[in-house]
Amino acid sequence: MHVEGCCQALLIRILHVADKKRTGVCIDVGVGTFAFFCELFARLGFQAVAVEPLPVNTLRRLCHRYGITLVESCLSDIDGVQTLHIGTFHGAENLNLCSLVPHWWGVSTKTQQVQSTTMSTLLSTINAETVTCLKLDVEGMESTIIRQFLAVPESLLPSVVMFEYGGGDNREGGRAGWSQEFLAGTIECLDVLKKCGYGFSIGIDSAPDTVERIFDLQSCNLTPDQFFHPHAIYGNIISLRGFVYPETEVKRICTAYRDNDSPAPALKLPYNHLRGLLDRFRRALKR
Repeated sequence: MHVEGCCQALLIRILHVADKKRTGVCIDVGVGTFAFFCELFARLGFQAVAVEPLPVNTLRRLCHRYGITLVESCLSDIDGVQTLHIGTFHGAENLNLCSLVPHWWGVSTKTQQVQSTTMSTLLSTINAETVTCLKLDVEGMESTIIRQFLAVPESLLPSVVMFEYGGGDNREGGRAGWSQEFLAGTIECLDVLKKCGYGFSIGIDSAPDTVERIFDLQSCNLTPDQFFHPHAIYGNIISLRGFVYPETEVKRICTAYRDNDSPAPALKLPYNHLRGLLDRFRRALKR
């Protein structure tokens, strides 16, 4: 399936149900160089925050255009400075694979010191009162971040969480993002979310000939077979807290993204510039 496009199409619909009045903040952690979820959040009318230690110029321009708050930092379990291992793919530098994990499958020997913040410090820094969505794409650090949910006040738990899993191999190969260590980290993420009250969930995988998986964390035994296709490569899991989204609608949205051999449908993202200016003014007054 077309992972990023499908997940964005789902979030467009799901976030409207989660927060019709758009009162909460949406946070894009590990923005990368494409599929800018922070732009989607802003164009949907949400207060958007982008957390990225090495922002590219395109991201900076988007933040300026849409009033997105840019936090030039990684998210981890410490406040201070961390060593970021620069990503590489087929011998070329790739910022989408940078990781704080020195043995992550996508990193090179090149490193850079970057700022780091914890979840609690981030929420305090952006003056979050409620969090509508948290998107995580942090190359092997997902469990380190989601583990911090257990210390977050219930009122600040995101209504919607999306995090990435796998990568670098397929599930059958059992290497890279599917090694025992990182698969255990993915299962830990689901376990923490379950403990925090998340239930209705959707899995979207990049492997050809796969379809979306829909499950309820509260009734799952947290075994890999419940969540992942046998030939899974990488994907995202979207989990909802306190509400569900109709399965028929999930399947309808995902159908257009199932064929990897066909281009992903273009997203139609609304953006009311007058509303955007008013939102930016309102948020500035609250600071």
